[in-house]
Amino acid sequence: MAKANCIRIEENNAICPCKNTGCENHSICCECVAHHKKSESYPACLRYENTE
Repeated sequence: MAKANCIRIEENNAICPCKNTGCENHSICCECVAHHKKSESYPACLRYENTE
């Protein structure tokens, strides 16, 4: 899905914690989660931040 086709791109961009802003899936949550599922990793929004 292209960023222009994502109906929530502005809302997602405002809350997306991922620092990889050059990623083609940045702020397109459905594509981001699908990509990370294939690579068996977690997107930034599902990782715990170590605050200790």
